[in-house]
Amino acid sequence: MRSLVLLPLLVLAACSGGGDDAAATAKAKAEATKNLKLAAGQWETVAAVTKLTKQDQGAPAINTPEGTKTTGNHCVTQADADAKKPPAGLFAGEGYDCEYSNFYMSAGTLNAQLTCKREGLAGDIRMTVDGSYTAETIEANQSLSTFLSGTGDVNVQSKLTGRRTGAACAPTAEEAKA
Repeated sequence: MRSLVLLPLLVLAACSGGGDDAAATAKAKAEATKNLKLAAGQWETVAAVTKLTKQDQGAPAINTPEGTKTTGNHCVTQADADAKKPPAGLFAGEGYDCEYSNFYMSAGTLNAQLTCKREGLAGDIRMTVDGSYTAETIEANQSLSTFLSGTGDVNVQSKLTGRRTGAACAPTAEEAKA
């Protein structure tokens, strides 16, 4: 008979605190990502085109058909990492001269808008990068739209991945020649 009286108490004891554990885990995760930043060093990014849409009748000024992959290597300096604002080229890729028009990178969430130029093209190229990051990786969707003075405007959708490949940055072409 006593065991029947104790059974509800044992069940209650086994269930108590479960919500506290989940809340504590969520709080610990939030605290761990609060100051998250990309690690300084050499980074490799790969942009894989998932969709190319022509916006006018001209030949695409940036002709990157679906399935095209471009790989870039970039240096994130300690100053970039500490400021939580890596160089725009990390997200834009090589061949683009970009500036951030809007930038958010915090707690593992990344959202950036870039305005870019490219040699040989008259007009603006706008990019949006939306995704997530850890200290060593980037996973994002990238959208590129051209606004050119002539024909050839396109919208390009890509999957952008990045990973830190080393603690030290590779020498630039100028440094390698010296």
